Amino acid sequence: MLKILSSASIITSLFFMANVSALTPVKEPSKADKKASLTSNKLSTTESEKSQFGVTGKLGTLGLGLDLTYGINDKINARLNLNGASADADGEQDDINYTGNLKGQTIGGLLDYHPTGGGFRISAGLYNNGNELDLDATGANNSNVQIGDRDYDLSGATLNTKVEFKSIAPYLGLGWGNAVDKDSKWGFSADLGVLFQGAPEAKLKATGIARDIETGLSADVGTDPTFQAELVKEQDNLNNGDLESFKFYPVVSVGVSYHF
Repeated sequence: MLKILSSASIITSLFFMANVSALTPVKEPSKADKKASLTSNKLSTTESEKSQFGVTGKLGTLGLGLDLTYGINDKINARLNLNGASADADGEQDDINYTGNLKGQTIGGLLDYHPTGGGFRISAGLYNNGNELDLDATGANNSNVQIGDRDYDLSGATLNTKVEFKSIAPYLGLGWGNAVDKDSKWGFSADLGVLFQGAPEAKLKATGIARDIETGLSADVGTDPTFQAELVKEQDNLNNGDLESFKFYPVVSVGVSYHF
């Protein structure tokens, strides 16, 4: 009998506790809790958006280009810029007619600062400058040209001029477009800046037979000391004068971007 009463008491107690628990009101989250939750979700979303990448195809004074952009935060992006170009080149310098080609290759690491978080950006960084100009002067068009301080007939010789640039060049510029813009997958990109590449260096090399116009004597330009001395003067004239204007290279480009 006691056992039955004891069991009944336990069942009654459990039933009472269950009903009390069911009747206990559930606490609604406060406005502060809701705001904190929304803020947390917003921060979480923002953090995930920062990891997005963008790619941009472009065309400009550095040739055909490709940008790979990584969004660090809503105002700063990191950008890897690759460019390449190849073109025929010809011209005249000190009455010497040249033909040849221009090989362009630049790789840049840039930081883009978007002060308002929009498309306008200020860009700065460094480029590996592999641009090179390779020119040859030969043939009848160079029958009377000045090398250094003397006149020569180079119709039987070849004069090669190779122009190279400093391997590291700082860059500073302005632009428009954000390749990791969250509002649209596609976007427009434009850049206007300066590559501070310094004055390029010209190296002159001659082969064949040249005739000194004043003396009428011909000589092998590769071994004749007089011609070699004049060739050094011509090279110095190029490096210290005519090529100085290439210290600052204008960078202009337009393109289309897409972000993942």
